[in-house]
Amino acid sequence: MLTLFLLYKLFFRDTGRPETVYLAFAFCFIVIVFTSFGIEKLWSKHINAKAFRLFLFPGAIIHELSHAFLCLITGTTIKELNIFKSGSSGIQYDRPKIPFLFDFFIATAPIFGCAFILVLISIILGNPIRVDESLPNEITFSFKIVFDYAKNFMDMIWLTLNAFWKSGIRSISSVFFIIASIIFTVTMAPHKNDIKYIVLGFIILGSVLFALEWFGISLLQYKWWDKMLDRSWVIITYIISILLTMLFISSIIIGMIKGVKLILGHKG
Repeated sequence: MLTLFLLYKLFFRDTGRPETVYLAFAFCFIVIVFTSFGIEKLWSKHINAKAFRLFLFPGAIIHELSHAFLCLITGTTIKELNIFKSGSSGIQYDRPKIPFLFDFFIATAPIFGCAFILVLISIILGNPIRVDESLPNEITFSFKIVFDYAKNFMDMIWLTLNAFWKSGIRSISSVFFIIASIIFTVTMAPHKNDIKYIVLGFIILGSVLFALEWFGISLLQYKWWDKMLDRSWVIITYIISILLTMLFISSIIIGMIKGVKLILGHKG
């Protein structure tokens, strides 16, 4: 009965609570994982392989070096590191000493590595592009949250396109930052074998932090932690806005190309 009561309190409350910020973070990281993975697969299928790899090459370097960096930190032996490799992964490493935990750290490293480089470029260029729309960072356990996020996702796509149009062509720095944003968000895409560690890891991490807050062991009471989460949320929002916009544009262009080919009688 106690278990049923806790499940009811957790999933059927109609108001958000501050601790649900951790679940919102976990959800958004999972969105980043699947959206970036989807875009990478879409591009690799419909864009010339050499052009595809060349465009994303700077991000691919950071992606693989991020894996390597976490391997060194966790004491995991690197068997092979080749950023020029055309296969599914440029790095091969032995089984980590603490299997699931270190697998999660190594697998998620490119998300944080690429985000760090993107933030660094933004600071150097003077923050040339801003997207004002933000996702709700407190979850209400109801069907309404599904529609809230869907609406926010659509708003983010529109506002990102608008920001690109208004600010993206005004200077070389803004154009460069848009290109960098595309490269370093798309190359956050995990290797296929890493997805299970990332998704399950973020679900567990978000749930544990949520549970700690819910039972009174609060990190949110510390201003530095709360401030760090707020700043991280801005970065995550920007990353998702870029990825959703790229997925939207790519789907339309590829759909149009396929439509033309179908009309002209070409297959594939």
